[in-house]
Amino acid sequence: MDEHVIDAYLDRIGATRPGRADADGLRRLHERHVLSVPFETIAFYTGEPIGHSMDAVRKVVDDHRGGSCFELNSAFGLLLRGLGYQVETIWGRIHRAAGPDRRTGHMALRVRTPSAVWLVDVGHSNNSRRPLRLDLRTPQGDPHGTYLLTAAEEGDIDVSVDGRLLYRMETRARDEDYGEAVLWWYRTSPESPFTKRPVCVRPTESGRYSLKGTRFTSEENGSERVRDIETDAELIEIYKRYFGIGLNTLPVRAADPCGHCGKGQHRE
Repeated sequence: MDEHVIDAYLDRIGATRPGRADADGLRRLHERHVLSVPFETIAFYTGEPIGHSMDAVRKVVDDHRGGSCFELNSAFGLLLRGLGYQVETIWGRIHRAAGPDRRTGHMALRVRTPSAVWLVDVGHSNNSRRPLRLDLRTPQGDPHGTYLLTAAEEGDIDVSVDGRLLYRMETRARDEDYGEAVLWWYRTSPESPFTKRPVCVRPTESGRYSLKGTRFTSEENGSERVRDIETDAELIEIYKRYFGIGLNTLPVRAADPCGHCGKGQHRE
């Protein structure tokens, strides 16, 4: 990533270039990314390309979009490397009701600074606002809740927030291409949670905005307001006003690529 792209990325998230690749700089970059770039699954719903590395950077910076863990953590990892941080890609499994998913389906980053090693995740709808210490097994306070990292089988680490398990991460490093197979599953399977309805989530300083299909939830200072959006024009305005995503038409899922749906296009 060249200096011009680094500057454009920092401008996109409203961050200044850190003086050195230390924990304080990492904290500020992580927080600005989380508050500026939404987690969103529109591409899974519409079938548009889902890339990583520089393709993901272009989507975030040039297109002013968000993305999934595969996109956002890949892009953020490139930014951090460009700023001198030591970054590795790690993969894990999302916790479901019955335990960790059998599929490897979540990507995050392990970042080393002179003072500690950090779990960095800007691509989960419930990720922390700030990096988490990978070596701590005691509660870690964060504006988004109390996070806890606990030892799991085979040296993996369970990550939870406020007592709710989020995912189980491996500790071995892998590259971004490791997730291609599960990405295909998320895009094509009728069981995929990403093809049921488009989702956008963006935390704010005092709460968060979330849009699931046509249901919009606004949380501010502990108060929650939920409403169903009735018109296309209002839904497009919600995407723009609260998530910074400019759309000319609404996300509409085409006929299922595996041939299971058979319902053609529909609006949720």
